[in-house]
Amino acid sequence: MHRKSRSERAAGRLLWASVASIMLAAHSTSAAAADSAAATAPVDGAEATGAEIYVTTRHREERLQDVPVSVTAVSGDTLNVQHLDRVADFAAKLPNFSAVQQNTRVSGIYVRGLGGNANNDGAESGVGLIVDNVFFTHVGFSWLDFVDLDHVELVRGPQGTLLGKNTTIGALIVTTKKPSFDPELNLEAGYANFGRYQVRANATGPIVDDVLAYRVTGYLDRSDGWIRNKVDGEKYLDVNRKAVRGQLLLTLPDFTNRLIAEYYETSEYNNFYPPFADANTYVNGTARAASWDNKLRTIFGYTPNYDSPHNADYNTQNRITSKVKGVSNQFDWELGTHTLTSVSAWRQLRFRPSNDSDGSPFSILRAGFDVDVDQYSQELRIASPTGGAFDYQVGGYFLREDLVSNNRSTFQSDSTRYFLTGALPSAYLLPLILDGVEYSQRGKAQITSGAVFGQGTWHATDRLSLTAGVRYTREKKKASNTGEVSGGTPLTGALAALAPARAAIVSAFGGLFALEGSETTTGWSWLVNPAYKVTDDVLLYASVSHGEKSGAANLSATPGKPLLIEPEKSTAYEVGVKTTFAGNRGTFNANLYWNDITDFQAQQIDPNRFALGQYLGNVGRVRLRGVEVEGAFAVADGINISATGAYNDATYRSYVNGPVPVEYQYTGGPTTLDWSGRQVVGAAKWSGQVSVDFDRPVNERLNLTGYANQTYKSRTNLLNPYSAYGKQEAYGLTNAGLGIRAADDGWSVLVWGRNLFDKRYNVGIGTATAVNPFLGILGDPRTYGVTIKGKF
Repeated sequence: MHRKSRSERAAGRLLWASVASIMLAAHSTSAAAADSAAATAPVDGAEATGAEIYVTTRHREERLQDVPVSVTAVSGDTLNVQHLDRVADFAAKLPNFSAVQQNTRVSGIYVRGLGGNANNDGAESGVGLIVDNVFFTHVGFSWLDFVDLDHVELVRGPQGTLLGKNTTIGALIVTTKKPSFDPELNLEAGYANFGRYQVRANATGPIVDDVLAYRVTGYLDRSDGWIRNKVDGEKYLDVNRKAVRGQLLLTLPDFTNRLIAEYYETSEYNNFYPPFADANTYVNGTARAASWDNKLRTIFGYTPNYDSPHNADYNTQNRITSKVKGVSNQFDWELGTHTLTSVSAWRQLRFRPSNDSDGSPFSILRAGFDVDVDQYSQELRIASPTGGAFDYQVGGYFLREDLVSNNRSTFQSDSTRYFLTGALPSAYLLPLILDGVEYSQRGKAQITSGAVFGQGTWHATDRLSLTAGVRYTREKKKASNTGEVSGGTPLTGALAALAPARAAIVSAFGGLFALEGSETTTGWSWLVNPAYKVTDDVLLYASVSHGEKSGAANLSATPGKPLLIEPEKSTAYEVGVKTTFAGNRGTFNANLYWNDITDFQAQQIDPNRFALGQYLGNVGRVRLRGVEVEGAFAVADGINISATGAYNDATYRSYVNGPVPVEYQYTGGPTTLDWSGRQVVGAAKWSGQVSVDFDRPVNERLNLTGYANQTYKSRTNLLNPYSAYGKQEAYGLTNAGLGIRAADDGWSVLVWGRNLFDKRYNVGIGTATAVNPFLGILGDPRTYGVTIKGKF
């Protein structure tokens, strides 16, 4: 019998309490009501070219062109049609945005070149992810495919005076489609190269007319992968994921309640990162004898293959599995002229890797982080009515997160030869030293965060307004990290002479230790945001804002390294203009930004550690400054063009203790390097996209539809530590589709392709260590297929 965990029991109580409240309210009130006033109108870049798009970035339904902040919105229908299925794909439509989805644990969202989590589970992203008004803390939640979307919004700059938890760079807001009282069934099936097939379905309709409605969404996505492993013939970088989401929507005269329960699961070979080079010589000309390349050649007589990406030669690689569960409940209660909103949520992430960490056909090392996350959040806010001289929102926010990050390194039968050859006697005893030994660093964190916030807008005249906001946050973090060793043959009696060799390797990986600590921090976030409408079609705005990213729990800390990291602080200045022209057929928006970030949280390298030598620290100051532009124009009915572009000068202003790349780690070499003045790792100076969309009638019954999208990203350095091996040249991706649909939208057929010219590129690069060479994190290859949809 399965015994439910504390988190599952808590989620169950939330679910049943919500259902009970819905049913009680439904039976006690007979009147019907419309959908929540906070619902958004459809958002579609091809619809009125943005002139009539409505967003809820400020928790109110507002016309996009009237919102005096840097925000971009794209409809879920556009993302679905153009097969922009994952968060990383959204970069094809959102300016100055990118995402790396290497695997669940080290996914990252980036705005203006910053974000991510510095490869540490105890650190939050500088870019928030908010799904249906729930703030997700761990970056692993961004790994999900968010299907059946209403729209997504990207808001840039520090957030906190309204949007959930504090962030320093921006927030990605994802809104799924709500239940409807109009019965509808949507079915979608697609087939693509690499044996990929996708099935999606959603159904919605009334349970009690005009009172209670449901929506059920499910999807299945599978492919064979596109890289074949030499050892066993398995295909890597496959797709194998499924999900289901169920919703209930209650509408009463002064009350609406939306309950969501969902489950996601993946099991994929997404942990293949092909070797493309190794540093066998240091920059001073001396040999790096202990490189991965040299060791495999001299110890095993194996010649590494750097013909990326078709060089998979692994003998102990297995699938990575991840599971996400969640329950959330939002109610909006009209109290006279004000609205009380409550958002209660629980989310759980379980991640289990199974990596062949030596990247070879030998049984040397399996390593990876087992991650368990449970987060509970509660937000309450009261919103005044709009239309008067002053409107406002005030509220409170609570978050509890329990996190376990267990970094497990399992030594295998070839480990002793690899790590200790030349230092040991009795060759027949060598495997006993390390084979079956597991070294782990078990990190734990418990975060309790509370905040009060408020934001208001004074409408001095019909054209002049001033928005101001403030937030006070108090947060307590408890953290620990423990180095432990288990397994392997007991080295006692006649084998006792081998124990020092095992102890030396354990020490090189971090050693035996126990660290713990706690810290309580407080901080303020604020916003001042004037706006002026020059005409009905031209809006000028400016803002000065300050936000803080929470201090991190350094779950890779070892003795002598910080366990708790100070908060990251961001102050941003922005001016912008939003214009509409040609009778609402065109829009043009532009903004200038300058963002100073202090106590920047980033990776550090411990040169005295043989392996696992990365840890988190506050490294100095970063400056972001640049310009972002967006434009759209309706050329004719059903034919639209749009474009976005950004220039982003993202530099380290003070980073004097930067980590040293492996090619500088020779005896007597520098232990740190000054990175000050360099472009931020992963930040492109130039980026943009241009799109054409069309939907034109062929006759009374049929429409011809299609799109083309071209992106561009300038040269970047993707490697931390900064290295000559980390360069990614400029590249662009081309996506397109062509199809037909019924004039009443009852069915459609679309032939589509992504990365049509099969550009090979990396979205990330892993540094060389004692157990692996430089590794590439691959972008998707050319994919193409056909999708059929039906609406009933």
